Amino acid sequence: MPRQNATLYISNLPWQITEDHLAELFQAFGPVMEVRIIQDPATGQSRGYGFVELADAECASRAVAMLQGHELCGRALVISFAHPKPPRQ
Repeated sequence: MPRQNATLYISNLPWQITEDHLAELFQAFGPVMEVRIIQDPATGQSRGYGFVELADAECASRAVAMLQGHELCGRALVISFAHPKPPRQ
């Protein structure tokens, strides 16, 4: 059975953090499949949260355990497993 990717929700991100920097931080725990920092559509400014998709749930669990509360540019990261959006009706 193939491994299933796991997506993490990261909040309390510093405003100046980039997707590349976030990917670099999480690469220590396994292959990073995708990184998205959510931006305000009007200003392009970070909203302070984003998502990191890792290759499997084991990698993601290790990342949560090690990086929860990790200080990045003066802000403590808050990390949890992302829940899929419910389908639109």
